[in-house]
Amino acid sequence: MKKYILTGFSALSLLVITSGCLQDKGYTDIINATGAQPIVSIFGSGSGSKVLGIDFKTTPVATELFSVNLGSPAVLTSDVTATVAVDPTLLTGTGLELLPADTYTIPSTQVVIKAGQRDVPFVVNFSSSKINLAKSYALPLTITAASGAVVASNLKSVVYAIKVNNIYAGKYQATGTFTHPVNGPRPINQEKVLSTIDGTTSETNFADLGGSGWTMQLKINADNTVTLIPTGAANTSTKQTGVNKYDPATKTFTLNYFYPGAGGNREITETITKK
Repeated sequence: MKKYILTGFSALSLLVITSGCLQDKGYTDIINATGAQPIVSIFGSGSGSKVLGIDFKTTPVATELFSVNLGSPAVLTSDVTATVAVDPTLLTGTGLELLPADTYTIPSTQVVIKAGQRDVPFVVNFSSSKINLAKSYALPLTITAASGAVVASNLKSVVYAIKVNNIYAGKYQATGTFTHPVNGPRPINQEKVLSTIDGTTSETNFADLGGSGWTMQLKINADNTVTLIPTGAANTSTKQTGVNKYDPATKTFTLNYFYPGAGGNREITETITKK
């Protein structure tokens, strides 16, 4: 089962949701109060707004999203059942679309916290190869009910913006040479990050000109040759020459390309190897 690192929406400017939270002391005071009822919640950092990064896979992947927590002065001697449901209303005003139902399954919307337990994971099976990478999808979830406990009204919901990474995404080391027709050659030696465009295409900095907004997309073809597409501020007259391939064994791109300019062509030879 996969567990993924989640980051707040604010870090990626994807979504702004105001969600209350129970301060630790206040939460402890509530559950420890005399005669207090047991409380179920998506406790602490599990609730609120998240970005969920999942890998591009052709088969469903079971993913533990969060744990449903039971808060009470002492562990209970009977089971508590919480119901979790998809809640599209949480996406109102966010600009995110509801994740299509055919791209995931929920094995059970009923979470049973057995007597003596405090936390039970909630699992979703994602079919990431069915997700349109050009869309901004999210999966909004809410604890709608609980038997034997009350639901914490401000720790019951979470929204996951879905980010699918293809198998090529990640950090790479680029080495090579940029040859200018007037100024001569200069070395390329820098870290590059490949970000997902679709299942076979990623985008990264063009040569060593990323600081000027020059980018390129690298599409890996069925025979592992690579098609380079200039994007961003990159020269649209860029052409490939010589060897342009991807080696899946070493996870290395070998690229040869050039673009025209005053005085002649600027020629780039580089290898980009995954770290």
